Amino acid sequence: MLQEPYRLIRWKPKESSLAGQFFTCARPGRSIDAKARIADEVVDIWVRGLPHSNEVVIVSLLGRKPDGRSEFHFYSFRGASDEPLDRPGCPTFQEWLDERYGSGRYFVFEYPTVDVRPLAPETISEVSAKVLSLLREGQTVVLMDSGGIGRTGTICKSLGFVQEK
Repeated sequence: MLQEPYRLIRWKPKESSLAGQFFTCARPGRSIDAKARIADEVVDIWVRGLPHSNEVVIVSLLGRKPDGRSEFHFYSFRGASDEPLDRPGCPTFQEWLDERYGSGRYFVFEYPTVDVRPLAPETISEVSAKVLSLLREGQTVVLMDSGGIGRTGTICKSLGFVQEK
């Protein structure tokens, strides 16, 4: 059953109030199959299922699988850190979103990591600082990784956020 975005969870800070909204989820198409090629139409369903806001900031932790493959190999687009020569003619995720939805609606910040591996302390600090900065600005932020639990959970723990009930 198609359930996109998969594992979409809203989080809130324990103590202070921030102007923005913060969510985590799995990459597009994860509800179908962890290893299947994902059609653009499924990514469209994922995008339409994101929180409603004039602007949505997507903070991606997608990078590489442990075997070195790009975590974007499922899609018709590539990650900004992927080599264009490896996937000629493939736009970046940001370019793909801009083409389909117009520029200025979705903003992608990529922090490439390795799936199922612990995040480096400097990555945790950098991503946490970016998320807090965006939330202070009143942005709607969606943090994603492959399954929507591991790497995203590390960032939420670092931020001291709890799941909203």
